[in-house]
Amino acid sequence: MYTSEEELQHFSRFEEELQARPMPLSSNELAELYEETKPAIMQSLVDEVNSKQNLWTASTEQGRFYGRSLGDAKKLCGTFLNGTEELEEKVYPAEELVDIPDSFDARDAFKECKDVIGHVRDQSACGSCWAFGTVEAFNARVCIKSGGKLNQLLSAADMLACCNIGHFCLSFGCSGGNPITSWTFLHTNGIVSGGGFVPEKNMKAADGCWPYNFPKCAHHQKESDYKPCAKEIYDTPSCSSSCPNAKYGTAFDKDRHYTESLFPSRFGSTSSIKKEIMTNGPTSAAFSVYEDFLSYKSGVYKHTSGGFLGGHAVEIIGWGTEKGVDYWLVMNSWNEEWGDHGTFKIVQGDCGIDDMILAGTPAIN
Repeated sequence: MYTSEEELQHFSRFEEELQARPMPLSSNELAELYEETKPAIMQSLVDEVNSKQNLWTASTEQGRFYGRSLGDAKKLCGTFLNGTEELEEKVYPAEELVDIPDSFDARDAFKECKDVIGHVRDQSACGSCWAFGTVEAFNARVCIKSGGKLNQLLSAADMLACCNIGHFCLSFGCSGGNPITSWTFLHTNGIVSGGGFVPEKNMKAADGCWPYNFPKCAHHQKESDYKPCAKEIYDTPSCSSSCPNAKYGTAFDKDRHYTESLFPSRFGSTSSIKKEIMTNGPTSAAFSVYEDFLSYKSGVYKHTSGGFLGGHAVEIIGWGTEKGVDYWLVMNSWNEEWGDHGTFKIVQGDCGIDDMILAGTPAIN
């Protein structure tokens, strides 16, 4: 059931995309295009979600892609969901799993690193979540292991641009990537410092070696502090061996941060995952994204309605229980205007999230 605005948006986008195709489409291709050009956020889906359950709230005003299509949403779900079964499982002795608290938030537990752990990033118009989830977790772990001394933001741009086939990563920049090989990249190549986008003329030494290449953008509401996101995903930046920020004083190779081991660890139980986060800090994770997730506003997300869009990588920073349901507390990379100030809660195990939780240990002298 469309609103008049949604109907106009759908047919306008469908006609625009159809006219851009050079060749006539088959009936199956037309049907696929029609589905891809549906609005990413629809009042009917929001109403259905909110009427079927009371764990979480969906909202058209909060939707990640106000005015965008499902095809746009799919382009940002850039994580390949496979391969963890080949990794070594990290096992904690049973006696170490008995005193796990009912709730935990790494921002509170590791106060010296709360600004790093709680920093909300924005992947912008790029399917780079596979890089963000890993870099955010690694960044937090570097800070925690150093006792808060190494608290500079690390560069998702470095991983996005350089973790590619040439560096033995199964990743393709803004077109998607593999979280496992992003962790291996941290061991073989390391990443330099750098936080969010800063115009080159405004860069300062404090912005790090390689700030993110793309600006925060308005994926979300009718009113936003940011300019609208580009309709098409950005081209992947070129890999570099020198700091794009000329004002940064440390040489590129001396600025790299590494992991101790080539491969990340996986975990066989929720207790082991919790113990790992309590002990060493946040982990990366990946899960299947469905249409209803785009409109998440608050509460504990559980897939309720809508089709599969793709894989998405994030950072898990804690857990808890709400309305009798156990959840993971998660940092997203869709800026602070999305969800619960850039975070969300998800039912443990929902959408396959427990199967793609990974972590590595920083190598710190």
